[in-house]
Amino acid sequence: MSEDFDDFSIILTKPRRMQILRLLMEQGTMRISDIKKILNAPASSVYYDVEVLRANGLVIKDGPYVKITTRGRELMEKLGGVLGNSQWSTNSTSRISKVVDALLMRPIIINMYRLGPNTLFLYSIIIVTLGLVMAFAQGYELVLLVFTEGLNFMPISITVASILTYIGVALFIHKYLLGSGIVDQRVLSGVVASLIPISIYPTIMALITPWTPPLPLSIIDSLLKALLPLASMIILATVLSISSGKPMEYPLLFETLLLLIPSLIIYIVLIK
Repeated sequence: MSEDFDDFSIILTKPRRMQILRLLMEQGTMRISDIKKILNAPASSVYYDVEVLRANGLVIKDGPYVKITTRGRELMEKLGGVLGNSQWSTNSTSRISKVVDALLMRPIIINMYRLGPNTLFLYSIIIVTLGLVMAFAQGYELVLLVFTEGLNFMPISITVASILTYIGVALFIHKYLLGSGIVDQRVLSGVVASLIPISIYPTIMALITPWTPPLPLSIIDSLLKALLPLASMIILATVLSISSGKPMEYPLLFETLLLLIPSLIIYIVLIK
């Protein structure tokens, strides 16, 4: 019963997922583009919901086509018995869904994944590496989530340790806390891609510092140090949510706790 409850929660958190399953029960195999047109929903949101349903074994995805599984059909029949003939109000949930999708950067992440895991991994490595080169040139070290101005006694290895810790914690969350099994290229490429917002901080500062007065510069610097790590964490949480099929609050909570704890340890041990 608990497994059914978990499956129900996957659907009930997004009424659009139930609409997708209903369409598939009626039509059989459908193109994702056709589902998007019928539901009048953003392509990125439909792709995301299909990925969640696929990760939980409720649909099968074959290229542009998607088909409901036996498990998905049985779950819908059980859910129909629980809910009876009650109707969903989709207008308000659609508006809320669009706002949530934008805040959690789902459209960006879905488009990133369309590049393919190998291409995404390669592009991410290039961008992150260029960011680290720029950081080294400007005397910055990355303390897990935030770049700090380099001091003479700070070893450059802090940056390397921070990146490895970040990736390690993310994969630990994916495999052991979310119970998602094998870590594949798709997951790894998404984790590395989530480092992009952090890695562009040194480049942005290098571009604006010569042209910005000290007071606005300090404000911009503070905002970037707050917003860019947050963007990285949101991207990482969305990647883990998509890959594991878990609701967003689980990976975001794990990351908040587990990424901040090593951050404090690295700061205290290596800097203080």
